[in-house]
Amino acid sequence: MSLKDRITSVEKLRSWTDQIPLHYQYTAGVAGEKFLRGLREGRILASECTNCGKKYIPPKVYCVECYREIKRFRQVGPGGVVAALAESRVGFEGNRLARPRTFAFVVFKGVTGGLIHFATGAGLEIGSKVVPKFRAPAKRQGTILDIEGFVKA
Repeated sequence: MSLKDRITSVEKLRSWTDQIPLHYQYTAGVAGEKFLRGLREGRILASECTNCGKKYIPPKVYCVECYREIKRFRQVGPGGVVAALAESRVGFEGNRLARPRTFAFVVFKGVTGGLIHFATGAGLEIGSKVVPKFRAPAKRQGTILDIEGFVKA
């Protein structure tokens, strides 16, 4: 068998056309589920370590400081403070938006972390006090989009 024939036969072994059906299904986890249920009720929940008192958003099931399991959840806010702002002129699918969307990183007093979400309304800047604008209770589904966005307080 010539070198050319051997290379061709190896190439045939290395490539084929087929499909591998993959289906991923992720759960929100214990802390995430509690957080999403809170959103459905119109509340923002942080997890709180009973050992060191540290609070986290998004909620965690283990404390980053003392490595203890977290089982306590506390409502925070409703207001927060804008720690960062960003404007996007491109949608999630890569299409150009007719109007830019503003996103804010919102932090809450005494809480580690925060939420990145839509920011709406005029006059928002870093340091602005904001509150979440929730969807009507009948339209909430237990997702982050139960908050329509953050608006100036």
